[in-house]
Amino acid sequence: MLRYISSRLGMLILTLFVLTVFVFILMHLAPGDPAALLLQGLGAVPDANQIANMQHKWGLDQSLVVQYMSWMLELVQGNLGYSFISNAPVTEEIFSRLGPTLLLMISSFLVTFVLSVPLGVMTALREKSLFDRITYTVTVLGLSIPMYWLAIIFMFCFGVFWPLFPIIGSGSVRHYVLPVATISIVESMYFIRMIRSFTLEYKQASYIEAARARGLKGWILYPSYLFRAMLIPVITIVGTSFPSFFGATIIIENIFSFPGIGKYMLDMIYSRDFPVIQGCALLLAATIFILNFITDLCYYFADPRIQMEKQRWEN
Repeated sequence: MLRYISSRLGMLILTLFVLTVFVFILMHLAPGDPAALLLQGLGAVPDANQIANMQHKWGLDQSLVVQYMSWMLELVQGNLGYSFISNAPVTEEIFSRLGPTLLLMISSFLVTFVLSVPLGVMTALREKSLFDRITYTVTVLGLSIPMYWLAIIFMFCFGVFWPLFPIIGSGSVRHYVLPVATISIVESMYFIRMIRSFTLEYKQASYIEAARARGLKGWILYPSYLFRAMLIPVITIVGTSFPSFFGATIIIENIFSFPGIGKYMLDMIYSRDFPVIQGCALLLAATIFILNFITDLCYYFADPRIQMEKQRWEN
């Protein structure tokens, strides 16, 4: 177990290193100069001297290798640098906006999970019934609906036509209703389809048929045999859903003017604020890897066969 954790931590360091190189090169290849964009945003007409002074202040007049090594040296010391726009530490800029984003993502995930798991299981247990056909049709249509379109419809219906909920900001619980509903509905379509497929697959297993032949009732058969066997695919869906929810959060935060990390990251991409973009990319990659690592540990404890295989490998 200790060897397994050490290998995954080593892979994490290697992955983050490769990511830093990729993000650094990609941002410097993007069109647009950060100094010129900042001066234009301040209402000035930048000339060559002003741009050169700003580039020298930020170290952008140095070679890419020197810039990358300087950034890595700061990163090793736990410093993500300073924002070109606000001149504030990137760490403070990110964590000051992380709370609303986490609350939005966690709320959306909980609503999605509570809504999709029972529906997915029920449709599979009632295969080819009217309920199954209706749910299947709704999920197919739901997967075809763009998230931004659904968000705009919600804003018009429940924020303009019927002004029940605010459509801008994050000052109260009511501000979260429409964003959470939008993300949850779209993500639930995928979750329901996946849960239904896994339930149908495991429902036809030989041990399920044997248990049914022994006369076990559904209220004993499904929790003890079917749902327990489905732990691994459910853990997989949950553990790998973070990138999807984060991407949805970026879209929703920009539509609803939600002051979270997603909107901030996209604004800084437009402004070519290299330290902020690189810091956000590192945070996102590290979070994804940590969640994948936790998912592997859940495999280890959820399935005794995986645990036995790892014990053999360690011996």
